Amino acid sequence: MKKITALFLSLVLLLTAAAALAEGEILMGQVDYAAHGDKAFAVITVAVQDDVILAAKIDEFQFMADREDLKAVGVPNSDGGFGQSYPEGQVLGSKRANSDLYSLNMQRAGSTVQIAANFNAIEAYAKGKTIAELEAAVNGYTEETKAEFIDAVTGATTADTWGYMRGIVAAAKAAKAQTGTYTFCNKTGETVTELYLIDNLTGEKGPNYAVNGFAADATYVVTRTVSAEEIEAGYSMTVAFKTEGGYEAKFETLHIEVAPITLLAQDALTGATPISFFAPEK
Repeated sequence: MKKITALFLSLVLLLTAAAALAEGEILMGQVDYAAHGDKAFAVITVAVQDDVILAAKIDEFQFMADREDLKAVGVPNSDGGFGQSYPEGQVLGSKRANSDLYSLNMQRAGSTVQIAANFNAIEAYAKGKTIAELEAAVNGYTEETKAEFIDAVTGATTADTWGYMRGIVAAAKAAKAQTGTYTFCNKTGETVTELYLIDNLTGEKGPNYAVNGFAADATYVVTRTVSAEEIEAGYSMTVAFKTEGGYEAKFETLHIEVAPITLLAQDALTGATPISFFAPEK
């Protein structure tokens, strides 16, 4: 009997361990989103695991003025150089940090729920749903019918509940994005004056990373983040560079990865590619 019990416990432990290993990585996504009119912006953060939304956090920022009974709390450095460009008598503030002040203004329009409580209710509705489930719920409404969506979210009364939920979907999708990190090293023997990453899907040419001069033997680290949809579509880039001496070269099949990229001198080429994916010896 003891052996059977021990075997059963071992099996339970193995199954528990297997379940833990089966769980996917927890991914984080964040977007700046226009969820509410044109005088504010929301910052929305979402944690996702196996396409399920584990948690969401909404905050929104706009310019605010003091009330006679409450002082508007500005974002950090509002009393420093950052705040010098603020409109007279206003600060850029978080609606969560200023929930009392902002909500009393909402109260004048008939609101009976504070803005922070609205945000919490919207976050709670999203929690536990898959990205596809939440997107389907949101897509069931339009700009013309979005007011009806409020009834679906228990505890939420803000007119732009639909907009905030769309932002959560966007942040959840952003969690599925991939980021490449490339450590460029200039081994051309001269200053590189042009260095571009070109999107092979659209042909879009990014900024010139060597606009200030990329000196010989120097390194420069570049990151590029692309959506899951772009990865699925076969996203790749072209690396193109030019030296001050007029040497031009390109490599046309760079993928999203973490890699060193050494730019080679023309007389150092041993093959058809003008770059190496090995970091040079120091």
